[in-house]
Amino acid sequence: MRDDYSSSAKTYDPVLHLALKPIRISVMNELLEFKEKAIIDLCCGTGNQLKLLAKNGFKDLHCLDRSTAMLEIARDTDHPLNIYNEDATQTSFENESFDIAIISFSIHEKDRNTQENFIKEAHRIIKKDGIIVVVDFVFDSQTTILAKFMITIIERIAGKEHYNNFKSYIQNAGLSSLIKEDRFEHIDDKRKLFNGVTVSIFKKIARFDITTIN
Repeated sequence: MRDDYSSSAKTYDPVLHLALKPIRISVMNELLEFKEKAIIDLCCGTGNQLKLLAKNGFKDLHCLDRSTAMLEIARDTDHPLNIYNEDATQTSFENESFDIAIISFSIHEKDRNTQENFIKEAHRIIKKDGIIVVVDFVFDSQTTILAKFMITIIERIAGKEHYNNFKSYIQNAGLSSLIKEDRFEHIDDKRKLFNGVTVSIFKKIARFDITTIN
């Protein structure tokens, strides 16, 4: 399987640290009341979000990605992280294994079918009334021109397939077209990066029967 991040894993954090730091802090602040809960970061990359959580007292942390190069960096830590090299659309976890799932900057870069499967799998593996935190791009009336310009440049640099998926994601109204109201209750949004990024909080609707997802 091709590792799309084999050449960029070592430069990912140094290049994006300043932009990502306030977003990661925002995610942590949303989760401060859940320090004892089981949390999984799907498509965790270098694991810096969970490293930040661990540094601030979070206990039961799980880190999943299918990039070997990214996970090598994630493992370079003194913090106790449970790390898995798996596909986030089809994990090995039992139903309702985690209290919280985090998905950061991963959905927009996938094709539509993968995006939908990603959300379905997150729904399956979190507990009843569990929380999903999604961080991703948004282009709407609140997004500044500067944010749109910067994000578009970054996505172009990422490659043709990546950029085409990003464009489709934006054209399809982004996250709002993927999160189904019969599966998740929208709790809150926090805007970051000149209103070009949202930290979105959703709660799993307990009455939805996961065995009916197809």
